[in-house]
Amino acid sequence: MLVGSSGRRRDLCRPRAWRLPVASTGRLVSRPGREAAGRRRRPARPHREEAACRRRVALPRWGVVLLGPLLLLVAVSPTARAMAASAEPAPMAARAVQGPVATASSPIGSRVGNAIRFALAQVGKRYRWGGNGPTFYDCSGLTSMAYRSAGVAIPRVSRLQYAHGEHVPVRWLVPGDLVFYARDTKRAATVHHVALYIGSGRMVEAASPRVGIRVASIWRHGLMPHGVRPDADSTRALPVREGERGATVATIQVRLRATGRCLAVDGAFGPITRAGVRGFQRAHGIAAVGYVGPKTWAALATSGRQQRHRQNC
Repeated sequence: MLVGSSGRRRDLCRPRAWRLPVASTGRLVSRPGREAAGRRRRPARPHREEAACRRRVALPRWGVVLLGPLLLLVAVSPTARAMAASAEPAPMAARAVQGPVATASSPIGSRVGNAIRFALAQVGKRYRWGGNGPTFYDCSGLTSMAYRSAGVAIPRVSRLQYAHGEHVPVRWLVPGDLVFYARDTKRAATVHHVALYIGSGRMVEAASPRVGIRVASIWRHGLMPHGVRPDADSTRALPVREGERGATVATIQVRLRATGRCLAVDGAFGPITRAGVRGFQRAHGIAAVGYVGPKTWAALATSGRQQRHRQNC
């Protein structure tokens, strides 16, 4: 039942047979109860269609009665508005997972930078099987001591180093990863050589007694399809920009000095280091952007003197 503006109750759920159109208005109205009772007996139980209709009408009516004050409370109350605002989902940009943010004082790739700097400092020294430095190294001795200097402990033997850390495909290598060589690239038990990857297909290795420690290409027979990432920090080593500090910046400064540029090795990427990087990039046909990306890093690692010499600036 619903109450109209005139105060009379109207039953919208009576069967259609009880409602007749009025010629003057064209509306559907109900016959008076007494007239209908005199001509037709109402069934004892309401029709199935009528009962379903009553349920459909009753639910919205009670919903408005019960939920009306609650909706009004949410719309008016300041406390409710604050609770609703705090419950709203954050925008997509705010909900995105944010990685570590580099600041001017954060040591970007510090452990990896130390390991690469140590390995490059050994270039030109002699190879000896079982050597752990500081005068002689073998292949796994060089990589283990390089990471030990950075505060990362890895096994001493190349086969154990291959089983240590995260395996990454060769095409996804980043500076600081380890590359391996085996007699059978399908069997890890045949690994016999390891080197430190420095970028753009280049590595630092203790090759053999005849060659010693050198920078060479990784692309040769026996390269394992996967390398090892001893430290997850290596993925943040590059690019290196002005305002950053750390061992990676110090390694860049060492390599710039090896190409004949005079600057202090203080681990701070300032205007002088940026000018040196831009000059190096112009000299090697690289876009002079003033920061060190993978291409500039690889050129720095393979250019200039590979041995440590005193330089008067």
